[in-house]
Amino acid sequence: MNLVFNEDQLDALREFMNVSIGAATASLADLLDAFGTMHIPKIEICNAHELASKIEATIDTNSMYYTTKQLFTGKFGGECIFLIREDSATNLGKHLYSIVTPSSEEINDAVIELTNILTSTIVSRLTQELGTQVQFFVPYLHLSDAHSIVDEEEISEYSKIIIISTILDFQDQQINGNIYILTKDEAIESLKVLIDEKIEEIYG
Repeated sequence: MNLVFNEDQLDALREFMNVSIGAATASLADLLDAFGTMHIPKIEICNAHELASKIEATIDTNSMYYTTKQLFTGKFGGECIFLIREDSATNLGKHLYSIVTPSSEEINDAVIELTNILTSTIVSRLTQELGTQVQFFVPYLHLSDAHSIVDEEEISEYSKIIIISTILDFQDQQINGNIYILTKDEAIESLKVLIDEKIEEIYG
């Protein structure tokens, strides 16, 4: 199985991700009634056992994080992981519900609401660009330290993974988080086929 992307495939995937991230940023700006940005997505293929170290390299390992995980399935399947630091999640709850001290339940609800919009918009728009559809599962949320984000048992069914990562930043509201879209061997192969079909359609 050839899991290596050529430059044309990577360029196309970056372009599709930029469109998807733009759509998600606009949706979240509507939700929060605020201006936000998302960073240019980083795309890399690595061994599954490297995931924890890849994530820890991009976050503050001394902080606690609300971690939302949501599986999606279809020709292009995988998992979205959204991380938001505890203080940023509290700011989200304050801003979204216009309250000074949100309860843990309100913070959970705010994070889930934001995640649902974020992951569904990014993945749906990406798969729309690729001419396919996906089905989403109910997201799972928990609060953990930075070293407990990746479940080794969960990741054991992956060998190679593609990580598409970006950072969400609502600077004025001090709300920011990290988004990772993971997919594994068979889905990576499917993704390459879908990208090639799209390239052929556009430039054929």
